[in-house]
Formats: sequence, C-alpha cells, structure tokens
Amino acid sequence: METLIPLAQKLYLLGIHPEKGGIVYQSGTAMDYVIVGGLLMEMYLNKNIKFDNKRIVLLSDKSDNEAHRFMLQKMSKAKGPRRISSWINKFYYSLNYIRGEVRDGLVSKRLIKIEDKRFLIFKWKKPFATNKQVLYKLVDEVKESIMRGTSDEESLILLSFIQPAGLLPRLFPDRQERKKARARLKEMMVGNRVSTAVADAISASQAVAASVAISAAAASTSA
Repeated sequence: METLIPLAQKLYLLGIHPEKGGIVYQSGTAMDYVIVGGLLMEMYLNKNIKFDNKRIVLLSDKSDNEAHRFMLQKMSKAKGPRRISSWINKFYYSLNYIRGEVRDGLVSKRLIKIEDKRFLIFKWKKPFATNKQVLYKLVDEVKESIMRGTSDEESLILLSFIQPAGLLPRLFPDRQERKKARARLKEMMVGNRVSTAVADAISASQAVAASVAISAAAASTSA
C-alpha cells in the first residue's frame, strides 16, 4: 500500500541528502520556515484556516494532528486575524517541537531515522533516509510536475515551496535545467494566490532573520 505523506513531511524529506544524510546545504535554515509554511497549508486544505488579504483567519481549532493542534490553539488565543508572516515568525520560536513532530511522522512511517550527533558542546539530530525508493520516487514526481505542469491544487501548493526551501539545486543540479525549472515554476504560480502568499511570507521572514543575524554579527565585531 502506498504511503501517504503530508505536505510538510514531503518538504522535509525532499531536503534530506539521500547518501550523506542531513538537510542539503542549499536548504539550510530555510527548511525551518518552510516546515511551518507547509503545516499552515495543510491546515488550509483541512479547512481549519483560510487566508484573507495575506492574513490567517481561524475557522476551526479541531484536528487529529498534534502539530496542527499546537498551532491552532495558539491562533485561537489571538484577538483577531494576523498576517501570515507574523504567525510564521511566532511559530519559529516553537520550531524544536514543530520540527520534531514532522520528523517523528516520517520516522513512524519508516522513511527516515534520526541519529543524535555531538561536536564539543553542540548537539543536534541528523536525519537519514531509510527508504530511498520512496524519496527518489517523490523527487521524480516533483520534477515531472514542474516540467510537464499540473493543475492539482495540492501539487501546486507543494511546488510553491520548492524555491523558498532552496530545493531547486537539489532537484536540478544542471544549471540549464534549473533555469528552465525556475521559469516553469514562475508560470505555474501565476494566479495561485494562496500558496504564493505563504511562499512570499516565508521569503520575507527569511530576509528579516538574515538581516538580524548580520546586524548581530556586525555589532559583535565592533564591540
């Protein structure tokens, strides 16, 4: 029986290096924001939320998904609709829990394993793909959807995250193919307002985070 993989889990799986493990370099911290965005789109598809003028409107806080419930409960405490980028930044501070839920979902499906790593005082969890056949199949499906086009809503939503997640170099190592893929994605995203709004919010959040990091590094250097 085919394994059903939710959107956020697909994005995380696509970011794992098939041989070395870990998230591919090009995705880096971008994957953290994309996981949050992927979960938001899952809740949109489940009709827990809707998007109105780049703001999130809560429709229902009921869900069987632990990560969804965690996020929906926080949304239910807000006084009113907030901008997508505001929620993405807010959930970023709960990323350890949110990312853990996404990873655990893939582990329970036996698609990845997690190894605890340590270097000096630093500790982290490194994912490895354990079912590479599923991973390679997913890669092929995404590449085909990009190059041949698709009208399926869920597929279009997934594709809208490919560039914000930094996954184009992973999917298309050849520069010319990557250029064509980027152009195809741009064509398909025209009119896809909901997922494009989320992707734009992710890009904006990444830019703010990068600016803060640069400012902090500069302050540290001049001190």
